[in-house]
Amino acid sequence: MSSRRRRSRRDRRSPWRALLLVLLLCLAAAEASPWLLGLIIGNPYDRAATLEALGTEVPVDTLQAERPAEEYLGDHYLHPYLGYVSVPLNDRNRFGLPGADPLHPGAPDTVNVVLLGGSVAMGLHTFAEQRLLRGLQRVPAYRGKAFRVAVLALGGYKQPQPLQALSWFLAQGAHVDLVLALDGFNDIVLPVCDNLPFGIHPNYPRHWNMYARKRLDPKVQRILAGQLAVAEHREARRRRLAASHLRHSNVALLLWRSRDARDAAELADLEQRLRTTMEHAGADLQVTGPVRNVTDTAAYRAEQADLWMRSSMQVNALARAHGAAYFHFLQPNQYVPGSKPIGPKEAAVALAEGPFCYRDAVEEGYPLLIDRGARLNAAGVNFHDLTSVFRSEPRAMYSDACCHFTTPGYLRIAEAMADAVVEGLKQAPTP
Repeated sequence: MSSRRRRSRRDRRSPWRALLLVLLLCLAAAEASPWLLGLIIGNPYDRAATLEALGTEVPVDTLQAERPAEEYLGDHYLHPYLGYVSVPLNDRNRFGLPGADPLHPGAPDTVNVVLLGGSVAMGLHTFAEQRLLRGLQRVPAYRGKAFRVAVLALGGYKQPQPLQALSWFLAQGAHVDLVLALDGFNDIVLPVCDNLPFGIHPNYPRHWNMYARKRLDPKVQRILAGQLAVAEHREARRRRLAASHLRHSNVALLLWRSRDARDAAELADLEQRLRTTMEHAGADLQVTGPVRNVTDTAAYRAEQADLWMRSSMQVNALARAHGAAYFHFLQPNQYVPGSKPIGPKEAAVALAEGPFCYRDAVEEGYPLLIDRGARLNAAGVNFHDLTSVFRSEPRAMYSDACCHFTTPGYLRIAEAMADAVVEGLKQAPTP
């Protein structure tokens, strides 16, 4: 009787044991071949890339997506002089800007460098700053010295924002030895593509119609709150897995990456909703600035080129007044005719098809910038046109259809900038 009871209990346990064994075998198979699992669920798996995103190999800033090329509008807050700055978290200093604190005092053994511009200047700081500094060490007056680089640049910055930033920090006592500006694209493209369509004064910051009311509209507040909630939960999940032994599990990594991709897509959707909500809000003088009726876009572009030129002259005057050297560089762009051989693979990434305001603005506006650059040189400004720096470069240098670069692209720009500074400071390290 007792033996029959034992067999009955074993028989009842057997299906569960078999099911558990099947589950363990499936889990083992998934761990052994996550790439196959990824194909099955339609989400191809790359362990190295997933670990990098998780931050166990290379820490990433998951709250600030797509830096340095583009930032979420919700990550910016209004600034009384600069238009906007970032929330001072992670890779941003207390002023909401990348790089070193701009108010670091001067020292005989340190060269304080200021980098001006927009997202391309940020990219240079992120991907090629060390290459730039190694090149600058060839300047006789800089040999054996340390470098501190303050980056007065954010995505979308255009003149006079960098000029205002330099002026503001100098007024607070910043010590500067060398000022480098890498810009031009934002200055000639964004006024006509991002400001003009919404009646925003061309010299106001990009998307000022959004920034000017982002803290006032209840609808905007709700979207910003949604962004914050998603971003915080996303970061919390990343931190939990990065600190857990499960980070060694391929299945756990694949599941986390799938969820993280959904969070990223939700943040992108919220960002688009934020922009749409603010674009369609009613206009007023706080948003538009002085009203302008633009009928001649050619004259409009020429005005922006002139503003860019005069802003550079003012930066030069400020730098010289504080004993600093100044070098201004016009950034390359793929839409400048004949500036680079672009093969099919790079073209698929770097060249937009169909109507595209940015391309049209470069084709029509960059000749104006090149002309104003020649005038800057004639006025005594150390100006250098980098639009031909990739003229004989067959490798992919552009990373998107806008204006940003691959790491080799940034490195080449850094080398060209360093060469220009070394040549310009051969005889006199300061003006």
